[in-house]
Amino acid sequence: MIVGNPLGLITGYPGWLSSRLLECLRQPATTPWQEQLAPYRWRVLTAPGVDPGPLPNNVETVHTGDIRAPATATGAMKGVDLVLHAAGILHPRRIPDLYAINRDGTAHLARAAVAAGVRRFAFVSTNAAAGFALDSQTPMRESDPPHPESHYGKSKREGEEALWQILTNTRTEGVVIRPTTFYGPHFAERHLRAYKMARGGRPPLIGNGTNSVSMVYIDNLVQGLGLALSVPAAAGQTYFFADEKPYLWQDIFYAMGRAMNVEVRPRHLPKSIAALCNILDRGLGALGYYHLLVHVAGEATRDMGCSIDKARDELGYLPTVTLDKGMQEAVDWAQNQGWL
Repeated sequence: MIVGNPLGLITGYPGWLSSRLLECLRQPATTPWQEQLAPYRWRVLTAPGVDPGPLPNNVETVHTGDIRAPATATGAMKGVDLVLHAAGILHPRRIPDLYAINRDGTAHLARAAVAAGVRRFAFVSTNAAAGFALDSQTPMRESDPPHPESHYGKSKREGEEALWQILTNTRTEGVVIRPTTFYGPHFAERHLRAYKMARGGRPPLIGNGTNSVSMVYIDNLVQGLGLALSVPAAAGQTYFFADEKPYLWQDIFYAMGRAMNVEVRPRHLPKSIAALCNILDRGLGALGYYHLLVHVAGEATRDMGCSIDKARDELGYLPTVTLDKGMQEAVDWAQNQGWL
């Protein structure tokens, strides 16, 4: 590639999301955002002790470092024009790690970006930074005041706030990306439990399963990332990225079942279990601890629907992969891996 082409930085490599974005950028451009990003050379930021594996041909260099250290950010930003900050932590061993990585790490990178003259900095946050929807019929919108409840959501929201504060009155544009839970091929092994429960036909479901949840297929989200990085109107904005409409929780298991030719009949558990787990989750969090299953169960009856109207209207975001197709792709991949 031509040496004079602009340089982009992607943090969180070789994560699921960053790897898929780079894969899509290696393919012949079929969309305006791919054409806009095609000239870029890429540098990836990898955490210490993580093997990046064989580098794709559109990655020029690897920078290894811990984003909790300001020096890591300074070194990674040299010569960079465009940043996708996708590094973060979702399920920590201890709660303080969330804030050290999702908030402080983001702030270090933002300061380094401003100092290096980066043109645009796109931060992959989360829908949890906004909190929860009012009810199943009222999806969250970017204009709603954020009310994060989990430490994960709070840490990402504080990362957003740090980003906006640091970029104020600078030449570096900011974009905040709030994806919902994503799914598809190459999913993380921690997601396998849900697929196996669906395969058994009787997955446990706390409550009646009619609360709302937004999900996003991996390639739908990659489209959102590309638009956030390339569309001029995205500067200074926050966007939810999800599939076209929110689903009901039970619909997720039904789609998994259809992908495996299994009739799913959920075992409905008392809604009070979620309330008890939420209390336990908060108690553990106050002590600095985190338990994955307790946390997930504590949120199992909440409404998590998000509207994509703003991303559609301002960026032209158009999620094309449906839940059934996306789940089929995920299941086919997992079966080929011998996971299912």
